[in-house]
Amino acid sequence: MSLLSRLLRLAYGRYVPEPVRNALRLNLVLVQRDREPIRTAPPTGRIVVLAPHMDDEVFGCGGTLAKTAAAGGDVTVIFMTDGRKGYAADAVRGRSGAEIEAWEARLSETRKEESRRAAKFLGYRDALYLDLPDGALACTPGAVGRLASALRTLQPDAIFLPFLTDIHHDHWLTNVVFAEAAAAAALRSDITCWGYEVWIPAPANVVVDVTDVFDRKERAMREFASQSEYEYQRAMVALNTYRSLFTARGAGFAEGFYTASLPIYLGLYRAAAVGHRRAAER
Repeated sequence: MSLLSRLLRLAYGRYVPEPVRNALRLNLVLVQRDREPIRTAPPTGRIVVLAPHMDDEVFGCGGTLAKTAAAGGDVTVIFMTDGRKGYAADAVRGRSGAEIEAWEARLSETRKEESRRAAKFLGYRDALYLDLPDGALACTPGAVGRLASALRTLQPDAIFLPFLTDIHHDHWLTNVVFAEAAAAAALRSDITCWGYEVWIPAPANVVVDVTDVFDRKERAMREFASQSEYEYQRAMVALNTYRSLFTARGAGFAEGFYTASLPIYLGLYRAAAVGHRRAAER
């Protein structure tokens, strides 16, 4: 351990205020020194993707999944929520409760069909829909049990999920449900977790060059026509262009991830969870 690392840990233990002491970003600094993300190859084998909503899997890691599938990897996407709340308030203004319920049911089915079409462009087909509440995902025994059952059956070699710093409620709760489900399913410790980025850039430690498949990723993202409240396509292009600074000097496209073995990822999750609990208590 370097002298700087020892001094950081000493200061961390003695002088850093408690709220900061539990900040995930500080934990990441203490785990390893700051460095550029390393260019890496996509994972192979049995891959499971946890997507809070239909489109997160394309936005966050669609290019990497396309390359994994092309190399013979077995990709299964698990959609956590039913996607029925993915619309602007204006879309249902003036409608009755029954009309809104029917509208949301149709939207849910539309988004599922959009995800199936997107998957074809990226080269994989398998998907599971847990149909948990969109916008109100919670770590209930039922949610944990359903995800644990899927993980136990699939026995993944790598798991993609939104990284812990993602600010969206359902994205954070996907991590909470996963942590409980991973324990219930007794997942192997050699599984690699790939934390992908959607609503906020992750402190990436690896990048995957997706320049050669980016046209397919763009085409897949266009399938989500029901999601017009935000300029997701434009944001995705900008993010992946920025990440290509580490693969093609900004001239291509890349996806960034924070990767860690399952025990390390869950350790980071526990550090982040303490901060979330303390914030809720204030």
